[in-house]
Formats: sequence, C-alpha cells, structure tokens
Amino acid sequence: MLNHDQVSPTVLPMKKITAATVEPYARRFALGIGFFFLLLLPGILITATLVGGAASVFLYGALPVAAAFFGGARKLSLFVIAFMTIAGTLARALDSAPLPSALLVGLVALIIGLAARRGLSSPVLTLGIVLGFLVMSPPELTNKDSSIFSGIDPVLATAILLAAGGFWALLVGMVVRKKAPTVPENKVVDLSVVVPYALSLAISTGFVTFFLLYFSAGSLGAWMILTIFVIMKPDRDSTMLKTKDRILGTFAGTAIAIVAIEILHLINSQQGFVQITFALLFFGIAMSYFVPGPYWVYVTFLTPGVILLDSNSVSNQDEVALSRIAFTLGGIAIALAIGYLVQHSSRFLAKRS
Repeated sequence: MLNHDQVSPTVLPMKKITAATVEPYARRFALGIGFFFLLLLPGILITATLVGGAASVFLYGALPVAAAFFGGARKLSLFVIAFMTIAGTLARALDSAPLPSALLVGLVALIIGLAARRGLSSPVLTLGIVLGFLVMSPPELTNKDSSIFSGIDPVLATAILLAAGGFWALLVGMVVRKKAPTVPENKVVDLSVVVPYALSLAISTGFVTFFLLYFSAGSLGAWMILTIFVIMKPDRDSTMLKTKDRILGTFAGTAIAIVAIEILHLINSQQGFVQITFALLFFGIAMSYFVPGPYWVYVTFLTPGVILLDSNSVSNQDEVALSRIAFTLGGIAIALAIGYLVQHSSRFLAKRS
C-alpha cells in the first residue's frame, strides 16, 4: 500500500463545477446584494424627495444594527440603535472639533473594547467604524422641497435618520434572519486581556481622530480609524491574522478598483450610474462573505465597492484608490505600535504588583 507521502496529487479527482456547486454562492450573492439594497432603499428615497445627503446618515444608523443582529448580538439591537443615535448625534453637534471628537471616539472605542469581556466586541465594532466616518466627514443635509422644510437642523435630522436607519435594519433583519448564515457563539474574554485591549483601542482611535481632524485629512481619514477598529483584537494572534487579511484584501481590492476605473474610462462611463452599479455589485459580493468569511475575500470585494462609490464625484479616481492604501497601512502601523506598548506596559505593571 502507498503511504500518504507516496500518493500522487493527480490521482485525486478534480471537483467538477456544476449548478449544484455554484448555487450556494449565487444564493449568498443574491442575499448579500438584496440585503444591502434593502438597507439603502429608504435613505435613497428620502434623499431623492426630502433631504439631500440623507442616504449616508440613514445607512450609518442601519449598519451597526445589522452587524449586531447577524453577529450574535441580536438581543442588543435596541441598545445599539440608542447608542448609535446618541453617539452619532453628539458627533454631528461637535462638528468635527478635534479634541472633543477625539474624546468621543476614544470613549466609544473603550466601551467597545470592554464589551469583549462578554464576547460582544466584534458584533458592536461597527458602532466605532461608523462613528469614525460621521466624525471625519459629516454628510451635508440639504432641503429638497422648501415647501415642506423651511430649514433643516443638521443635528436633529442626524438623530432622526440614525434612529430610523437602526429600526429599519432591525425590521429587515427580522424578515431575512432565517436565510442568514449562522455565526459562532461569542466567547467570554478574561478581564486581564480585555482591559489592555480596550485601552489600546481607545488610545489609538482617539489619537488618530485628533491628528486627522487637526490636519484636515478629510473623509479618507476615516479609513485609518476603520482599520484600527478592525485589526486590533484582544489577543496578538488574532490581531496579526486580521492584519495580514486586511493588507491582502486592501491591495487586491485596490488593484481590482483601478482596473474597473480604467474599464469605465474606456467605455466613457465614469462618474455616473454605471459606476455606482459596479460599486453596488462589489458590495453585494462582499456582503455575501461578511459572516461566513474568509475576511480577506470580504475586504477584497468591499474595497473596490467603496473606492468606486467614494470616487464617483471626483476626477482623480486613481488617487482615491492609492490614498486608501496609505491610510490603511498607517492605521495598521499605529494599531500595532500602540497595542504593543499598552500590552507590554500592562504586563510590566502586573509583575510589579
């Protein structure tokens, strides 16, 4: 008999691609793009008829609830709605003032980090990510119909839209929950690990927020905050794995985005409906990998979707793609450096006590 080392790879039969093997991926893609479109739909309608810029704020309210609902924290959905509404409204009221905004982001990051004690940091992580975008680039809300609105209070409108987006995501989640993939049970983390993690998350995101706002980095700076939230984990192994996945996905996704931009340029369809359609298709593919993973595949398809959407109204689209790489790498460097310093400081203090 041949042992394992003697078996030739050519002996193993290749798996045929059939309708049965393709069907699960097609179903996941359809569910992903359908779910994302449903989350966006009310915001798009409000933007088109009543309040310009409402779609972004509505989506900011919806995404954290969707992430919690399908990430194993369904019972916290109402809390997430309230938390996101309060934090987002405060962010809008602070109007990107560097120090208060940095303190707000740092406080929210600290709470998210401490939630790891109950294994809930990942499901509520989107709270911090969305808050970063609201702080760095608050959407401009404008009147669509002066006969209905004589003036819009941006702070009040932000609160209403965030709450409405959250409740809408909860409703959509309840409708499609049976078709959503299951997630692993959230694990409780030891307090000695949670505290350094929470402090690292708070210090790094707070510092970066202040730095970016002080030097007016603009909306792309939010990607540095996002990167820190995503890659920093309670344990070192998970952080390094997430870092590798983030780098791989960002570079691969940026390459896809640049190719897509060049194709759109060749067919003279940049900055319009076709580009937005391409972006939504990439979002749909990304959403289909949001829960089951792998994470690098999710980032690979999310990146071109975001770049195509972000660069739809600008002429230097390639620069937007490359800037996103720069901010991502910057976020990774800061997250690893501060995480290392806090972890080693906590171990040193533990030995001294």
